[in-house]
Amino acid sequence: MTTELSNIMIVLLLVAVIVLLIFYILLIRKYNRLRGEELRHRELFKRMNNEQMDHVYRNRLNPHLLKNSLNGILSHAYQTYYTMDKLAMVLDYVLYESETELVSPKAEIEFARNLIEVNKVKLSPLFDMRVKFDIDELNESLLERPALVPLMTVDLIENAFKHADFHHPDSFISIVFTFRNGLLELTVSNKISKRSPLYKSKGGIGSKTLEERLMLYYPDRHELKRFVENDVYNAYLQIRLYEN
Repeated sequence: MTTELSNIMIVLLLVAVIVLLIFYILLIRKYNRLRGEELRHRELFKRMNNEQMDHVYRNRLNPHLLKNSLNGILSHAYQTYYTMDKLAMVLDYVLYESETELVSPKAEIEFARNLIEVNKVKLSPLFDMRVKFDIDELNESLLERPALVPLMTVDLIENAFKHADFHHPDSFISIVFTFRNGLLELTVSNKISKRSPLYKSKGGIGSKTLEERLMLYYPDRHELKRFVENDVYNAYLQIRLYEN
């Protein structure tokens, strides 16, 4: 990764962190305000007789609805905290591990997991998101051996979230990781938005950085395919980390 690209990614991630922090603070303030109003209502009800209580209950929100609203707010707050935690891990990897010459497949795969979780925050809960990791965790010597240039998987994952059609009823994103016997494979597919530049492409679009890095570090030990078929963008990356 070039220094300029690293700086751009760092700035974008910092902006995302700031936005999430602001969103989290607003949620907490809203929760505290609703909580305070509920406590004031309870204190008021204690001072009323039964007839007054009945009148108020007929003319106020159902307390069960209020409780459900509070639960929803707390759920969003938890999701924000969870996503911020994953974003922090992504930042750590970009800032520190990307400066390392080689990382382990395990470290890159964990980075990919966190990157996917961060990007999922923009999706509807009903969106068809398919993620699968088929990792040979029994072979720790290969899984934890530094042999992979960092950030080799970022382009394909980010492109899926950048160019996917999130509004079509048949939209989806599929990401499949496989690591066995020193062979790392990543398959990414997504329904393309017609507003996306990728829709106009018959090959792969965008920077040649990934291809150049593969040719530089893994000559004759990699395979990269990118093609569009039936409005679905498909990308396949294979890297044999250890020479035969």
